[in-house]
Amino acid sequence: MSADLLPEWSDNEWVLLEQEQYHQLRLYALEALAKRLTTAGRHGEAVAAGLAAVRAEPLRESAHRVLVDAHLAAGNRASARHQYEQCRRTLLEELGLEPSDALRGLLPDTSAH
Repeated sequence: MSADLLPEWSDNEWVLLEQEQYHQLRLYALEALAKRLTTAGRHGEAVAAGLAAVRAEPLRESAHRVLVDAHLAAGNRASARHQYEQCRRTLLEELGLEPSDALRGLLPDTSAH
């Protein structure tokens, strides 16, 4: 199943703009959902929402951040570390960037990278 809006019409400029707006709105909604579920102690659902956001946009650091936070809230430090490292690798390979201080700050022992 495609998460895109009208994928077969993507050669029309107006559709491209609508697709991007829908994509961004979906990402913000998934991240907000992950945060709310984490706060509510519904960690499994928070992780699922975070994973959906990361899957939709692997270069979006805020998606990785809510997922790391959900793992940490659930007490799964190894999963949080794994997600951080996956984000770090992706950002370095694709953009030549290190994770932001906000993401590194979730796992204090990552500040040396």
